[in-house]
Amino acid sequence: MSESLLEINVKHHYQNNNYNCAETMIMACNDTFQLNLPEYTSKLMAGFGSGLYTGNLCGALVGCTSALSFMMVESKAHETEKLPYAQRLLVRNFRTLLTDTQCAKLKSIHHTQEERCLPTVLLAAKALNQTLAQLQEDGLLKAEYDYSSLQG
Repeated sequence: MSESLLEINVKHHYQNNNYNCAETMIMACNDTFQLNLPEYTSKLMAGFGSGLYTGNLCGALVGCTSALSFMMVESKAHETEKLPYAQRLLVRNFRTLLTDTQCAKLKSIHHTQEERCLPTVLLAAKALNQTLAQLQEDGLLKAEYDYSSLQG
């Protein structure tokens, strides 16, 4: 199966911009889905890399969550009835593909000296694509974003 546009953008940002996993994911989503986020958005994500620099929650999952929230929420989370469902679906898909959500555990499985966390972020992109495809099928996504690139 060929790579999705999101996976291509993940590779670009991770390898060429020296972003961490969270920065990579939000900026790759910005490019892929034309979210029109300002460049400084990467700064908002910086502290989520390496599991908040403590090995806790994976920064790639945080980046996926941020993009998903941006695509679903009109003004506030509490006013977005389908956000909890969407987030649980994302976490389920993420766990299925990556086995866990904790950075330290994922690093022991997917991290390599040569690629660092690129394999993790690419799998996170697949999980997000799966989630968005399901949400689109269920009619739960805003039409304003381009979801045509979900599959490779």
